[in-house]
Amino acid sequence: MKITLNEIIRHKKKEVAEKKKKSGRNFLERIVKPQIGDIGIIAEIKLASPTEEVLGHEKDVCSRAVIYGKAGADAISIVVDYKYFGGNLNFIREVKKTVSLPVLMKDFIIDPFQIYEAKMNGADAVLLIAKILTATLLINLVKLTESLGMIPIVEINNKDDRKKALKTRALCIAVNSRDLSTFQVDVDRACQLIKSIPSTRIVLGFSGVKGREEVEKYQQAGAKAVLVGTSLMKVKNINQLIKNLKGL
Repeated sequence: MKITLNEIIRHKKKEVAEKKKKSGRNFLERIVKPQIGDIGIIAEIKLASPTEEVLGHEKDVCSRAVIYGKAGADAISIVVDYKYFGGNLNFIREVKKTVSLPVLMKDFIIDPFQIYEAKMNGADAVLLIAKILTATLLINLVKLTESLGMIPIVEINNKDDRKKALKTRALCIAVNSRDLSTFQVDVDRACQLIKSIPSTRIVLGFSGVKGREEVEKYQQAGAKAVLVGTSLMKVKNINQLIKNLKGL
């Protein structure tokens, strides 16, 4: 049987399409349909921050991921910026080997190169901050992220950010209650912004979650899941806090 180049290419297209489908753990499905509780929890690992300084240690990254999983977290967010947050891209690989939860890579992404880095290190989802990107670059980064089989999550904080985000085809929009210019947190203002986002998008609530009270505010506004970082990094009983956040 003679094999033609066209036949090889047709098969290759199917092969690549299947690989892309299987390339990432289903981030969105896990957070919008939590196995326990009434809200999806994205539990964050960040070892430092400009406002809190040291929050954790590199040697504890994988053990913390295991604790998050056992406590009922639905996904893990890993802050990979090194200089200001003590992160490392390698954390994604290490955590993916340790737990079955999908992983969101959080960084200040400004260049397509970082999207490829996310893919190479095993990220299932990538954060794109509208505030630091032009509308055109944001649109292109969303497309690139999707083309590589990852979920783009566009983060917004105000109406200008929202305008940019809605120009993209990103299904998931995260409203951050922390203003990255001042680092001030306002959950109530974030909830008002959530209410203005079309129901065709999946909305997440980021930052400011200390307990069930903030979760319920985000829920009532329309958020399907919340990301919890500093509170989880500082609390002694992680299991208890996650259960509380989920209303258990």
